[in-house]
Amino acid sequence: MRNRLQRSHAVRSAVRRALTSRGLIEVVTPISTLAPGGEPYLEAPSVELTPLGGNARRLYLRTSPEVWHKRLLSEGSGPIFEIAPCFRDHEAGPWHDLEFEMVEWYRPGATLVTLQEDCSALIEAAYAAVNKPKDFRINHRRVNDLFHDFIGIEIDPEEPSHHFAIRLQKQGIPVREGESWDELFYFAWVEVIEPKLKPLGMLFVSGFPASQAAMAKLEDDDPRYAERFELYLHGIELANAFAELTDGSILRARYQRWQKQRIRMDLKPYPEDAAFFTAVDTMPPTVGIALGLDRLTALAIDATDLADVKAVHLGRLLGGAS
Repeated sequence: MRNRLQRSHAVRSAVRRALTSRGLIEVVTPISTLAPGGEPYLEAPSVELTPLGGNARRLYLRTSPEVWHKRLLSEGSGPIFEIAPCFRDHEAGPWHDLEFEMVEWYRPGATLVTLQEDCSALIEAAYAAVNKPKDFRINHRRVNDLFHDFIGIEIDPEEPSHHFAIRLQKQGIPVREGESWDELFYFAWVEVIEPKLKPLGMLFVSGFPASQAAMAKLEDDDPRYAERFELYLHGIELANAFAELTDGSILRARYQRWQKQRIRMDLKPYPEDAAFFTAVDTMPPTVGIALGLDRLTALAIDATDLADVKAVHLGRLLGGAS
């Protein structure tokens, strides 16, 4: 246990130094929010808190610190980061836990390229902290490139889902009748493409469909795609970055659409936080990224299970699936 704690401390300290040296300041924000800001599939546990002399309020344990950071950005915080405990209910598997640490940071006025440079410096520092050389190359690919290389087709986000299903079937990808375009995409991505990404080392993937923009802007040159990237390291998804949407009305419309989707999935919808949409509307042009610190630590020591780097794996403690 002492060795495990020392390695985790070394990586966390290296990450903190790396981001501070690159001009960001560390912040600490609440682990609860008035309303989760994430996508419909993310399950935020609810809690009830009562301030002394006040009334009980329902809040949600954060799936990321994003909603608080964007409020700070709208108030002139400048570049910020947080090593943030986060929660996602119903998670299981070697690379997941109910509670985990996220490194999240935002840069007003910067570009996604700057975030990629941050990632490279941060990973190099983390590896050095545990005396592991950074012995992998950096690759940049678009989603369409990966579908072409590993499945033999290219994607068109405006294509009817049944046409997409037929093309996948012709390539030997099993599909279920009535699946949406995004469901077809995710199945092909997770089952076929992701398992083949490990040899690509440190891989920045861009060109995700607009339907998967979450809180990102759309690409100026082709609004069928979101202006965002995901980072894979040795085949493990490590980070997710956005050119942040700064139009509160568009984000409110997306959020309402996500709640309708939750209802269709037999999940409870989340309430709206009007102050969050106002903050987005007054936020400067910004790029932001969330990176899994537990996953980075595991990769830095060649572990294949978060239980090897966490002081306590909450999901296992509660008797969840491994």
